[in-house]
Amino acid sequence: MIHKQAINFQTLHSKRIVLLLCLFLLFILSHSVNASVRTNLYGHIIQINYEHAPIQLTSITNEAEANARLEAIEGTKLASVVEQLDQYSMTFGMDDLAYVLMVQKICKSVYATEENAHLLEFSLLKKKGYEVLFGYDSGETTVYAVLGFKILNGTYVVYKGIEYTDISFVKNLEPCEEQILESKEQGRSIMVNENRPPFFTALSEPFHFYFEFEGSLHFFSGQINKSLVEYYRDLPDIEFGQVYLNYQMSAGAQQAIIGQLKNAIGGMFQNKQIDFLLSFTQNALPYKKDNEQLGKEKFSFPEEVLANGYGDCEDKSVLFAYLAKEVLQLTSIALLYLSQNHLNVAVALNQGSGYNFIYNQTKYLVCEPSGAGFSPGDNIYDLNKASIISW
Repeated sequence: MIHKQAINFQTLHSKRIVLLLCLFLLFILSHSVNASVRTNLYGHIIQINYEHAPIQLTSITNEAEANARLEAIEGTKLASVVEQLDQYSMTFGMDDLAYVLMVQKICKSVYATEENAHLLEFSLLKKKGYEVLFGYDSGETTVYAVLGFKILNGTYVVYKGIEYTDISFVKNLEPCEEQILESKEQGRSIMVNENRPPFFTALSEPFHFYFEFEGSLHFFSGQINKSLVEYYRDLPDIEFGQVYLNYQMSAGAQQAIIGQLKNAIGGMFQNKQIDFLLSFTQNALPYKKDNEQLGKEKFSFPEEVLANGYGDCEDKSVLFAYLAKEVLQLTSIALLYLSQNHLNVAVALNQGSGYNFIYNQTKYLVCEPSGAGFSPGDNIYDLNKASIISW
């Protein structure tokens, strides 16, 4: 629980502080820096013209100091900055979440210190109309916002009965008390477009995979949209759902992977086709835990898994479910085994025989994408203890 604490001063000291703050604010506004700020947005170089205030570099220690810096920032032409950001948002088809990440990159380019960058971020998001808070304590600052979607492994506070999430999306933070500055106007939630990602296309990189199926080697090569992959890596762990399958691979990856897989399984019966896709997911990309590679848990999108060149159970399950949907037009559900901290997939059968269970009057075949050697239907986990996730 976060509590805003009042800071009391003696009357004489208060008058002096108010006078000093007014003089400081007048100095800042008369010495604003007119600058062109350039930022790398996933390979796209964007430029914002901003007459910003050169505010102090020391850590924020009290409410008066925080408000003085905030007033200096909000005395600049923030509306013009928001207009420029909105133009880039339209150009790249951004949702609110992508917009927030863009704002964060701009703020870090304007101010070198985290405290001042967070103050500018808070001001811009408030100006845009989002519901935000600014927290500070002992040199640490945080920008919180209300999210219109669920994330996992995040940090949040409850303020006046409303849940606000730390939008730095840093994980495993220690709980602490903070002073809070709030927006005077009620804002809206940050939303995510669950149907498609933004149009980031500046960067690409090649990929090459091969695996063996029934004595024959199969090779796959193509181009990955590296801009999108870098964007995905900045995202929080959005709760498992349709978004992971709706975010299609880029044209180059789609043509190489989906097109070549369709050619490879032509003429096979459905169960054999499922077996082929499962074997590809198991063997073309080795199993590795995110903590081993990234130092943290990270839920990945299909193209991100290809770029990583490896996957854990969540990543491989997402990739396999995506392939089943795109190559075979088969729907699926995820099976979460909480006690074993494991995830696998069950595909809905529309023909053929053999299945593991019936759910909502549909036959499902369990598939284990993580370990090599598991055929469709093989499962070492207890289905009676599995939680079903629809995607």
